[in-house]
Amino acid sequence: MQETNLYTITVPPMMRTLGGLSIILDKMAAAAEAKKLEWMPAAHEAALINDRLVFDQFPFVRQVQIACDNAKNGSARIAGIEAPKMEDNEKTVAELKARIEKTLAFLQTITPEQMIGKEAAKITLPYWPDKYFTSFDYATLYLMPNFYFHVVTAYSIVRKNGVDIGKNDFLNGLPTKDL
Repeated sequence: MQETNLYTITVPPMMRTLGGLSIILDKMAAAAEAKKLEWMPAAHEAALINDRLVFDQFPFVRQVQIACDNAKNGSARIAGIEAPKMEDNEKTVAELKARIEKTLAFLQTITPEQMIGKEAAKITLPYWPDKYFTSFDYATLYLMPNFYFHVVTAYSIVRKNGVDIGKNDFLNGLPTKDL
């Protein structure tokens, strides 16, 4: 049985979920390719990437970028290390998949030892300069809910557009055990 700590409740679940998001991107690309018209190359992919649920919400591309940013920046904050910078310039499914892969590669460099025992450490965010979270509160009340919010919103945009995805794609497999 795995011990619960800030590493186990953040990094592995975010890695698994980003893997599921990558699968959703594959299905989205396949659906766009199936609907592509010869006189409008990549138009359907671009439409999907820039679609949103409602007018005042970020489009799909930004949802994926923010989910990746949450994973890398949040883990780095708790571990007390610098996260890699990524430009927000993705315009294709392939570029979004590459961003997910870069994020996963960074998350693989973080060790449990960098995060375990840091529950009371102060975490500050640039948009709330006069406030802080404890690492525990940051991980459980802000980081993970915010991360899942953006992944679910991305999922919902793809699903709304008729791409054949379901809960199993989002969950990316479950570690069930035989009785």
